[in-house]
Amino acid sequence: MLRNSLIVIMAVAVSYGFTALAGYLVYATSAGSREANLSIVVRFAINPMIGILIGALAGRLSKDHPVSVAALGLAPWAMMLLASPQKPTSPLGWAIWLFPVVICLPLSAAAALCISRYTHQNSKRLGSLASPLHSS
Repeated sequence: MLRNSLIVIMAVAVSYGFTALAGYLVYATSAGSREANLSIVVRFAINPMIGILIGALAGRLSKDHPVSVAALGLAPWAMMLLASPQKPTSPLGWAIWLFPVVICLPLSAAAALCISRYTHQNSKRLGSLASPLHSS
């Protein structure tokens, strides 16, 4: 329980850190780019990558419940992305505005589950290889 709580706190901190790093990189490479193009890159490329990285982190470190740990760790980040003073008026606007929750959280959960399963399969395989060495 304590381990999962610490992983959630770490995932929240790392997600904000990745957001700041991505913002700096976009700013540093944005010479001559239009703001609309940068917005599309951030929303549809960088935000899903941050979700996948946080899911991978949670899946690698969590021994049990990696999906819920990833979702809880990414929830404050997703709420930050949704906190804007202008709410959309059209259905397409709502779909684009809800993109972080609808796409990034499931991507994060899937990454956490895949990494967790891969990690547990490798640890079982390595454990079965190491057990004959310890028995002698």
